[in-house]
Amino acid sequence: MESFTDAIPTTLADNQPLPRNAKSYGKTFSQPSRTSDHTAPSASAPRANILHFAVFGLITTLIFSGLYFGIIPRFSQQIALTTLTPSDISIVNFNDVYASPTSEGSKFAGKEITRAYASGEFILDFTPTARNREQHGYAKAEDEWLIKSPFMGDEAVIITPIWALTVPLLAISLLIAVVLTFLLPSRIGLMAAFVERTFHETRTKLLFQTGFSDELLEFLLLSDTEVAMLSQRAPERVGAYLQTLWDATRTDNERNQALSSYADESLFDTATIANGHHAFVRNTLISRMREAFSVSVEHSIRSLQRARAWQENHFRLLSGIRLYMSEYFAVNRSNNVQGFAYAGAGLMIVVIGLRGLRFIPASRPSLIVASISLECVLLFALGLTLFFQREEGSSAESLKRIENNTQNVALVMSSVGNEAMQRAIMDAIREHAQSPDVEKRVADALTQKFIDSLRSGSLHSDSLRPQQTARATV
Repeated sequence: MESFTDAIPTTLADNQPLPRNAKSYGKTFSQPSRTSDHTAPSASAPRANILHFAVFGLITTLIFSGLYFGIIPRFSQQIALTTLTPSDISIVNFNDVYASPTSEGSKFAGKEITRAYASGEFILDFTPTARNREQHGYAKAEDEWLIKSPFMGDEAVIITPIWALTVPLLAISLLIAVVLTFLLPSRIGLMAAFVERTFHETRTKLLFQTGFSDELLEFLLLSDTEVAMLSQRAPERVGAYLQTLWDATRTDNERNQALSSYADESLFDTATIANGHHAFVRNTLISRMREAFSVSVEHSIRSLQRARAWQENHFRLLSGIRLYMSEYFAVNRSNNVQGFAYAGAGLMIVVIGLRGLRFIPASRPSLIVASISLECVLLFALGLTLFFQREEGSSAESLKRIENNTQNVALVMSSVGNEAMQRAIMDAIREHAQSPDVEKRVADALTQKFIDSLRSGSLHSDSLRPQQTARATV
């Protein structure tokens, strides 16, 4: 696959103009140089179509069928045989039915089980065959499993797999299908298409959040090796990118100071740049975006960097999963997953309560197993969502915005004089006083005061004479 640096002649070539407002590398720093007229990617965001869902559904169905009809019955039977078989009882296999034999029944191993062959003390029947007491000594339907062991009491336990195992097997099938469609090409893999769409949307979001040009954002997403290769072919261009990024990530305190000791003496040291430490400087500037923009901007850039490795090789599975989970699923679906987990917990409480009231017999625990399995699956999904959720909280983002707004107000107030501030305040008061709503409220208040005065008797006729005289004079 062609790497990004191989395409430098058509994207970040030396003969192309420098980024808008970018300056040559040097010791002089100016105000942040963001490009408000950046060019968004021309390609539309990829979408999942009917083919993606058909492939995903086919994979899920095949895996579920293989587990339900092939692997799980034999696996469950071996687990039960290992854990529930008493050491003092001999067991005979009657055509996949394990049972304790009668004195003559041990001679008929491999035959179909009958009432004369099995003593009935121990029975494991996981076969899809109906049984009846007259012929086999016990009864079960075709879609049921029967377990009878001294460890579980005198009564046989009947499990209905369609109720007890559908939820966990469906969850396992979906998980395997998700992993496989992450590995498939994006044109047929559902999750691969979702990752590509998330990559495109996150990239576009960063363009609007930072104001960077499309070319500058592409530079941020390069790997360290690609940055080193680009710096060898176009060192001045890389220096211009770093200068632009430094200007955009300068804090208010650094803008107000004549010199920034760390940046001037270390970060943009000429010897450091000359020795090929462009990747280190670029990564340091990305870390500075936590303060200049927000934690989410830095997190999104790091996620896109790792996702580019997944685009080159889909077997780098974790990079693609991390991008989709952290940038889309954990942001847009975390409340849904949490709500389902609470609903599953409520359902499990109801089912266990019915079991306590003996509406669900102990010999048929399929519904209880189903409710517990459902809650386990939902809690696993909730834990997975929380694992990929960003560390910062909404309160941290709010405090950051409040701090930035306070600093902006302080800068504005320090740059204007007292007379200008008083004039602005008076203009605001005058404009507010001329509002129709304010005039109506004032008129209503005066009318109410006048009526209250009349009712209290404080307004006498003598107090009206000067006003009448004045009115007559007018």
